[in-house]
Amino acid sequence: MKHLSYIILSFVLMFWNVENFFDPFDNPDKDDDAFTPVGEKHWTWSRFSRKKNAVAKTIISVADGYGELPAVVGLCEVENRMVLRALVTDSPLAEAADYGFIHRESPDRRGIDVALLYRKDSFVPIKIDSLRIEEFPTRDILYVKGLTKGDEGLDTLHIFVNHWPSKLGGAKRTSDRRQEASSLLKNVLDSLMGAPGPKDIVVMGDFNDTDPGTGVSQMIRLKPEAQGRDSPSGTLKFKGKWEQIDHFFVSEVLSRNRLTETIYSMPFLLEEDKSFLGVKPRRTYTGPHYSGGVSDHLPIILSIGKKY
Repeated sequence: MKHLSYIILSFVLMFWNVENFFDPFDNPDKDDDAFTPVGEKHWTWSRFSRKKNAVAKTIISVADGYGELPAVVGLCEVENRMVLRALVTDSPLAEAADYGFIHRESPDRRGIDVALLYRKDSFVPIKIDSLRIEEFPTRDILYVKGLTKGDEGLDTLHIFVNHWPSKLGGAKRTSDRRQEASSLLKNVLDSLMGAPGPKDIVVMGDFNDTDPGTGVSQMIRLKPEAQGRDSPSGTLKFKGKWEQIDHFFVSEVLSRNRLTETIYSMPFLLEEDKSFLGVKPRRTYTGPHYSGGVSDHLPIILSIGKKY
Protein backbone atom coordinates (compact mmCIF):
# COMPACT_ATOMS: atom_id res chain seq x y z
CA MET A 1 0.00 0.00 0.00
CA LYS A 2 1.34 3.41 -0.96
CA HIS A 3 1.11 6.19 1.62
CA LEU A 4 1.39 9.91 1.04
CA SER A 5 4.21 11.91 2.60
CA TYR A 6 3.67 15.21 4.42
CA ILE A 7 6.04 17.90 5.67
CA ILE A 8 5.50 17.79 9.44
CA LEU A 9 4.74 21.19 10.91
CA SER A 10 3.18 20.20 14.22
CA PHE A 11 1.77 17.33 16.24
CA VAL A 12 -1.91 17.42 15.34
CA LEU A 13 -4.72 15.89 17.40
CA MET A 14 -8.37 15.71 16.38
CA PHE A 15 -11.55 14.87 18.26
CA TRP A 16 -14.93 14.21 16.69
CA ASN A 17 -18.30 12.89 17.76
CA VAL A 18 -19.24 11.09 14.54
CA GLU A 19 -22.89 10.56 15.61
CA ASN A 20 -24.26 7.05 15.35
CA PHE A 21 -21.42 5.44 13.40
CA PHE A 22 -23.07 2.03 13.33
CA ASP A 23 -22.52 -0.94 11.07
CA PRO A 24 -25.74 -2.19 9.41
CA PHE A 25 -25.84 -5.50 11.31
CA ASP A 26 -28.06 -6.22 14.29
CA ASN A 27 -26.34 -6.91 17.60
CA PRO A 28 -28.86 -8.78 19.77
CA ASP A 29 -27.10 -7.58 22.92
CA LYS A 30 -27.38 -3.87 22.06
CA ASP A 31 -30.17 -1.43 21.24
CA ASP A 32 -29.07 -0.88 17.65
CA ASP A 33 -32.19 -2.12 15.85
CA ALA A 34 -32.89 1.27 14.28
CA PHE A 35 -29.57 1.16 12.42
CA THR A 36 -30.25 -1.95 10.36
CA PRO A 37 -31.70 -2.30 6.85
CA VAL A 38 -35.13 -3.20 8.26
CA GLY A 39 -34.95 -0.73 11.16
CA GLU A 40 -36.39 2.75 11.54
CA LYS A 41 -33.37 4.36 9.84
CA HIS A 42 -33.16 1.82 6.99
CA TRP A 43 -29.41 1.77 7.60
CA THR A 44 -27.90 -0.10 4.65
CA TRP A 45 -24.38 -1.08 3.68
CA SER A 46 -24.28 1.67 1.05
CA ARG A 47 -25.27 4.31 3.60
CA PHE A 48 -22.68 2.98 6.04
CA SER A 49 -20.01 3.09 3.31
CA ARG A 50 -20.93 6.64 2.39
CA LYS A 51 -20.58 7.77 5.99
CA LYS A 52 -17.33 5.83 6.48
CA ASN A 53 -15.77 7.47 3.41
CA ALA A 54 -17.00 10.92 4.47
CA VAL A 55 -15.36 10.49 7.89
CA ALA A 56 -12.14 9.39 6.17
CA LYS A 57 -12.13 12.31 3.73
CA THR A 58 -12.72 14.78 6.56
CA ILE A 59 -9.69 13.45 8.46
CA ILE A 60 -7.59 13.59 5.29
CA SER A 61 -8.66 17.18 4.59
CA VAL A 62 -7.03 18.31 7.86
CA ALA A 63 -3.67 18.04 6.12
CA ASP A 64 -4.60 20.93 3.81
CA GLY A 65 -4.73 23.38 6.68
CA TYR A 66 -2.22 21.90 9.11
CA GLY A 67 0.48 20.50 6.85
CA GLU A 68 -0.05 16.90 7.87
CA LEU A 69 -2.65 14.35 8.80
CA PRO A 70 -3.66 14.12 12.48
CA ALA A 71 -1.27 12.00 14.52
CA VAL A 72 -4.17 10.88 16.71
CA VAL A 73 -7.94 11.10 16.28
CA GLY A 74 -10.32 10.63 19.19
CA LEU A 75 -13.76 9.46 18.15
CA CYS A 76 -17.01 8.86 19.96
CA GLU A 77 -20.30 7.22 18.98
CA VAL A 78 -18.59 4.38 17.11
CA GLU A 79 -20.22 0.98 17.43
CA ASN A 80 -17.39 -1.52 17.31
CA ARG A 81 -14.05 -2.69 15.96
CA MET A 82 -15.60 -3.65 12.63
CA VAL A 83 -16.54 -0.02 11.95
CA LEU A 84 -13.04 1.18 12.87
CA ARG A 85 -11.29 -1.53 10.88
CA ALA A 86 -13.32 -0.59 7.80
CA LEU A 87 -12.42 3.07 8.32
CA VAL A 88 -8.64 2.51 8.46
CA THR A 89 -8.35 -0.30 5.89
CA ASP A 90 -11.23 0.13 3.42
CA SER A 91 -11.64 3.86 2.86
CA PRO A 92 -9.63 6.71 1.35
CA LEU A 93 -7.86 6.97 4.72
CA ALA A 94 -6.05 3.70 3.99
CA GLU A 95 -4.32 5.30 1.01
CA ALA A 96 -3.37 8.44 2.93
CA ALA A 97 -1.58 6.95 5.94
CA ASP A 98 -1.11 3.80 7.99
CA TYR A 99 -3.51 4.26 10.90
CA GLY A 100 -4.05 1.86 13.74
CA PHE A 101 -6.99 2.01 16.13
CA ILE A 102 -7.71 1.38 19.80
CA HIS A 103 -11.17 0.39 21.00
CA ARG A 104 -12.63 -1.24 24.08
CA GLU A 105 -16.23 -2.45 24.29
CA SER A 106 -18.24 -0.52 26.87
CA PRO A 107 -21.54 -1.41 28.60
CA ASP A 108 -23.45 1.40 26.86
CA ARG A 109 -26.92 0.08 26.03
CA ARG A 110 -26.89 1.45 22.49
CA GLY A 111 -23.45 0.00 21.86
CA ILE A 112 -21.68 3.29 21.12
CA ASP A 113 -18.11 3.63 22.36
CA VAL A 114 -15.08 5.92 22.23
CA ALA A 115 -11.98 5.05 20.23
CA LEU A 116 -8.59 6.38 19.18
CA LEU A 117 -7.00 6.30 15.74
CA TYR A 118 -3.25 6.83 15.58
CA ARG A 119 -0.71 7.20 12.81
CA LYS A 120 1.81 4.44 13.28
CA ASP A 121 4.63 6.67 12.06
CA SER A 122 3.81 9.34 14.67
CA PHE A 123 2.53 7.65 17.82
CA VAL A 124 3.30 4.33 19.53
CA PRO A 125 0.82 3.18 22.21
CA ILE A 126 2.53 1.59 25.22
CA LYS A 127 -0.36 1.40 27.70
CA ILE A 128 -4.13 1.18 27.26
CA ASP A 129 -6.85 1.20 29.89
CA SER A 130 -10.62 1.47 29.90
CA LEU A 131 -11.97 3.50 32.82
CA ARG A 132 -15.45 2.30 33.75
CA ILE A 133 -18.27 3.97 35.65
CA GLU A 134 -19.72 1.12 37.68
CA GLU A 135 -22.91 2.82 38.87
CA PHE A 136 -24.76 2.61 35.51
CA PRO A 137 -24.09 1.52 31.92
CA THR A 138 -22.44 4.23 29.85
CA ARG A 139 -19.35 4.84 27.75
CA ASP A 140 -15.97 4.07 29.28
CA ILE A 141 -13.21 6.68 29.32
CA LEU A 142 -10.36 5.47 27.12
CA TYR A 143 -6.83 6.07 28.41
CA VAL A 144 -3.85 5.67 26.09
CA LYS A 145 -0.23 6.34 26.99
CA GLY A 146 2.10 6.53 24.03
CA LEU A 147 5.42 7.67 22.64
CA THR A 148 5.47 10.38 20.02
CA LYS A 149 7.80 10.36 17.05
CA GLY A 150 9.18 13.62 15.77
CA ASP A 151 10.93 16.78 16.86
CA GLU A 152 8.03 18.78 18.29
CA GLY A 153 9.46 18.45 21.79
CA LEU A 154 7.05 15.82 23.06
CA ASP A 155 8.01 12.38 24.27
CA THR A 156 5.44 10.51 26.33
CA LEU A 157 1.86 11.65 25.83
CA HIS A 158 -1.11 10.65 27.99
CA ILE A 159 -4.47 10.82 26.21
CA PHE A 160 -7.98 10.48 27.67
CA VAL A 161 -10.96 10.15 25.30
CA ASN A 162 -14.34 10.95 26.86
CA HIS A 163 -18.02 10.80 26.02
CA TRP A 164 -19.91 11.72 29.16
CA PRO A 165 -23.60 10.86 29.76
CA SER A 166 -26.04 13.05 27.84
CA LYS A 167 -28.71 15.43 29.09
CA LEU A 168 -31.48 13.29 27.64
CA GLY A 169 -34.25 13.49 30.23
CA GLY A 170 -33.17 16.92 31.42
CA ALA A 171 -29.90 18.53 32.50
CA LYS A 172 -30.70 18.51 36.22
CA ARG A 173 -32.04 14.95 36.26
CA THR A 174 -28.92 13.64 34.53
CA SER A 175 -26.29 15.81 36.23
CA ASP A 176 -25.41 13.07 38.74
CA ARG A 177 -24.35 10.81 35.86
CA ARG A 178 -21.98 13.39 34.46
CA GLN A 179 -20.65 13.98 37.95
CA GLU A 180 -19.80 10.27 38.22
CA ALA A 181 -17.78 10.53 35.00
CA SER A 182 -16.17 13.72 36.28
CA SER A 183 -15.16 12.12 39.59
CA LEU A 184 -13.71 9.06 37.87
CA LEU A 185 -11.60 11.18 35.54
CA LYS A 186 -10.46 13.47 38.36
CA ASN A 187 -9.29 10.56 40.50
CA VAL A 188 -7.22 9.10 37.67
CA LEU A 189 -5.76 12.48 36.72
CA ASP A 190 -4.89 13.26 40.35
CA SER A 191 -3.04 9.97 40.62
CA LEU A 192 -1.21 10.47 37.33
CA MET A 193 -0.20 14.06 38.02
CA GLY A 194 0.80 13.21 41.59
CA ALA A 195 3.43 10.74 40.39
CA PRO A 196 7.02 12.02 40.07
CA GLY A 197 7.98 13.95 36.97
CA PRO A 198 6.17 16.31 34.57
CA LYS A 199 3.33 14.87 32.49
CA ASP A 200 2.16 15.85 29.02
CA ILE A 201 -1.58 15.12 29.17
CA VAL A 202 -4.42 15.74 26.73
CA VAL A 203 -8.03 15.22 27.77
CA MET A 204 -10.44 15.33 24.84
CA GLY A 205 -14.06 14.49 24.33
CA ASP A 206 -17.74 15.25 24.15
CA PHE A 207 -18.55 16.24 27.73
CA ASN A 208 -22.21 17.02 27.02
CA ASP A 209 -21.68 20.28 28.87
CA THR A 210 -20.19 23.67 28.14
CA ASP A 211 -18.45 23.50 31.55
CA PRO A 212 -17.34 19.97 32.53
CA GLY A 213 -16.54 21.08 36.08
CA THR A 214 -14.29 19.52 38.70
CA GLY A 215 -13.17 16.49 36.70
CA VAL A 216 -10.75 18.65 34.73
CA SER A 217 -10.19 21.39 37.31
CA GLN A 218 -6.48 20.59 37.47
CA MET A 219 -6.18 20.92 33.67
CA ILE A 220 -6.04 23.97 31.43
CA ARG A 221 -9.03 24.43 29.16
CA LEU A 222 -8.23 25.52 25.63
CA LYS A 223 -10.47 27.90 23.74
CA PRO A 224 -10.82 27.72 19.97
CA GLU A 225 -9.34 30.56 17.99
CA ALA A 226 -11.81 32.65 15.99
CA GLN A 227 -11.93 31.54 12.37
CA GLY A 228 -13.88 34.48 11.04
CA ARG A 229 -16.94 36.58 11.82
CA ASP A 230 -19.44 34.10 10.42
CA SER A 231 -17.69 30.90 11.55
CA PRO A 232 -19.47 28.59 14.02
CA SER A 233 -18.74 29.52 17.64
CA GLY A 234 -19.39 25.99 18.89
CA THR A 235 -19.40 22.36 17.84
CA LEU A 236 -23.13 21.70 18.19
CA LYS A 237 -26.14 23.84 17.29
CA PHE A 238 -29.17 23.49 19.56
CA LYS A 239 -32.34 25.50 18.92
CA GLY A 240 -30.43 28.01 16.84
CA LYS A 241 -27.55 28.54 19.29
CA TRP A 242 -24.02 27.21 18.97
CA GLU A 243 -22.71 25.32 22.00
CA GLN A 244 -19.16 24.24 22.78
CA ILE A 245 -19.51 20.82 24.45
CA ASP A 246 -16.51 19.18 22.76
CA HIS A 247 -13.28 20.22 24.45
CA PHE A 248 -9.53 19.84 24.72
CA PHE A 249 -7.84 20.18 28.12
CA VAL A 250 -4.08 19.98 28.65
CA SER A 251 -1.75 19.69 31.61
CA GLU A 252 0.17 22.78 32.71
CA VAL A 253 3.43 21.31 31.43
CA LEU A 254 1.97 20.72 27.98
CA SER A 255 0.45 24.22 27.93
CA ARG A 256 3.96 25.68 27.77
CA ASN A 257 4.13 24.56 24.15
CA ARG A 258 2.69 26.54 21.28
CA LEU A 259 -0.93 25.34 21.20
CA THR A 260 -3.68 26.16 18.75
CA GLU A 261 -7.24 24.83 18.96
CA THR A 262 -9.79 25.33 16.21
CA ILE A 263 -13.31 24.22 15.43
CA TYR A 264 -13.05 22.44 12.10
CA SER A 265 -15.96 24.02 10.24
CA MET A 266 -15.28 23.16 6.63
CA PRO A 267 -18.18 23.99 4.27
CA PHE A 268 -18.78 20.34 3.36
CA LEU A 269 -19.64 19.62 7.01
CA LEU A 270 -22.33 22.32 7.08
CA GLU A 271 -25.70 23.09 5.57
CA GLU A 272 -28.17 25.96 5.63
CA ASP A 273 -30.12 26.31 8.85
CA LYS A 274 -33.57 27.04 7.47
CA SER A 275 -35.20 27.26 10.90
CA PHE A 276 -32.77 29.56 12.70
CA LEU A 277 -30.71 31.12 9.88
CA GLY A 278 -27.00 30.76 9.31
CA VAL A 279 -25.56 27.26 9.03
CA LYS A 280 -25.59 24.09 11.09
CA PRO A 281 -23.76 20.73 10.96
CA ARG A 282 -25.08 18.48 8.22
CA ARG A 283 -26.32 15.36 9.96
CA THR A 284 -26.72 11.87 8.56
CA TYR A 285 -30.41 11.98 9.52
CA THR A 286 -32.74 14.87 10.21
CA GLY A 287 -35.40 13.13 12.23
CA PRO A 288 -36.36 10.06 10.17
CA HIS A 289 -35.16 11.65 6.92
CA TYR A 290 -31.82 10.51 5.50
CA SER A 291 -29.88 13.62 4.50
CA GLY A 292 -26.48 12.06 3.81
CA GLY A 293 -24.37 14.22 6.13
CA VAL A 294 -21.81 13.01 8.65
CA SER A 295 -22.55 14.31 12.15
CA ASP A 296 -24.44 16.81 14.27
CA HIS A 297 -21.05 17.78 15.80
CA LEU A 298 -18.13 19.59 14.22
CA PRO A 299 -14.61 18.25 14.88
CA ILE A 300 -12.05 20.10 16.98
CA ILE A 301 -8.34 20.26 16.18
CA LEU A 302 -5.38 20.77 18.50
CA SER A 303 -1.98 21.63 17.05
CA ILE A 304 1.01 21.31 19.38
CA GLY A 305 4.26 23.08 18.68
CA LYS A 306 5.98 24.23 15.55
CA LYS A 307 8.54 22.13 13.72
CA TYR A 308 11.42 23.88 11.99
